[in-house]
Amino acid sequence: MAGVFDTYRVLLNRPGAKAFASAGLLSRLPIAMFNISVILMVQIQYDSYEMAGRVAAVGILVWALQTVPTARLTDRYGQRAVMWPLTVLHVVGASLAMVTAMSTGPEYVLWIAVSLASLSGPLGSLTRARWSHMLKSDKDIHTAFALEGSLDEVLFIGGPAVATILATAVWAPLGLIVSTVGTVIGISILLAQRSTQPPTRSQAGGVSLGWRLPRSVVAVAFIALGLGLIFGSFDISAVAFADERGQKVWAGAIISVLALGSLIGGLLYGSRHWLTPLWKRTVLVSLAVAVGFVLISVAPNLWVFAAVGFFAGATIAPALTNADTVVQRVVARGQITEGMAWLRIGMGVGVAAGAWIAGFLIETSEARMGLYLAAAAAVLMFVIALVSARAIRSGTDRPEVVDDHDAPPPFGKGEEFVEQPPISPNI
Repeated sequence: MAGVFDTYRVLLNRPGAKAFASAGLLSRLPIAMFNISVILMVQIQYDSYEMAGRVAAVGILVWALQTVPTARLTDRYGQRAVMWPLTVLHVVGASLAMVTAMSTGPEYVLWIAVSLASLSGPLGSLTRARWSHMLKSDKDIHTAFALEGSLDEVLFIGGPAVATILATAVWAPLGLIVSTVGTVIGISILLAQRSTQPPTRSQAGGVSLGWRLPRSVVAVAFIALGLGLIFGSFDISAVAFADERGQKVWAGAIISVLALGSLIGGLLYGSRHWLTPLWKRTVLVSLAVAVGFVLISVAPNLWVFAAVGFFAGATIAPALTNADTVVQRVVARGQITEGMAWLRIGMGVGVAAGAWIAGFLIETSEARMGLYLAAAAAVLMFVIALVSARAIRSGTDRPEVVDDHDAPPPFGKGEEFVEQPPISPNI
């Protein structure tokens, strides 16, 4: 295991890397805590899983739709210029959601509140863009993206557990408060790191991807959609599964066990430089995800649920790493934030649909139906990966790099993609 950590230690010893990686981790707290905190707060105050699923779904859908436009703005004008105003909107929306829920206000106000809070920008891509700016070789970038995926899992280990304990044992909106304060602190520290901020597109002389996306990016965006369906249905189903057994306080813990598996799986996966082609790894990891979540859906109790969840979770970070790496290989460096935003929009739409449908199934039936939905989504994700394998292969199939010259040029392939008319993405 020491060799695994040595791989990451070399990356983090680069100037400025530790500072922006740790600040970026804190800034992404809402990714792990906002959704589950909203679900718990609304369910506690209004005593309805269906309503909680609806409100969460609205916020996630808005988050997905805003990801590409805000990513383009970030690439064009820089992280500091764009992220400060978006952070203010997030704080306003989160505050409105708390005030409304605690006074049991109308549902439409909660929709407005979570919509405002979801205009938070491409939080998951900010540090990845900095790594792509700092590093040159595919090997280093693969390791950096695996590190970022594993750091995300650190949040998913602690975030849901803390949010659940705070909401159920202390005060319903406290998880949302912690999430909001954390992201403000993290963004403040991250944006102060000017030396590692990537240049704006105008400074680097690049262009936007527009709406003409490489086929491989479209393919992994649909894979991310499947992952989102899993996440959206699993979170609310895990809470209901524990609640039905009189152990709701353990809901965050069992979600965290899955995230712990993902953390370990991501670290091990990212420390190795694979000879297996990226497209083949994408298919095989998707198959492992499907097997894991099918097994979770038939778990008879919380203990089996958590044990199987650990091994199922070990497939999640590798799946995310593969999707990020596909984008990194096929778009120009100045388009990384925008390219990855398409993964986030796919995932966001999936999470929104998963939370909404699972909330309805749980309210009208039982938690097991939500888990079946997560299992079906995992199988769907594998089918998408299998069907799109050729597209992924055509965009990424090249020898693994051994030096800096094989990395994507600063504005290579991406220059053939130009700005298109502002057509709304087809959801």
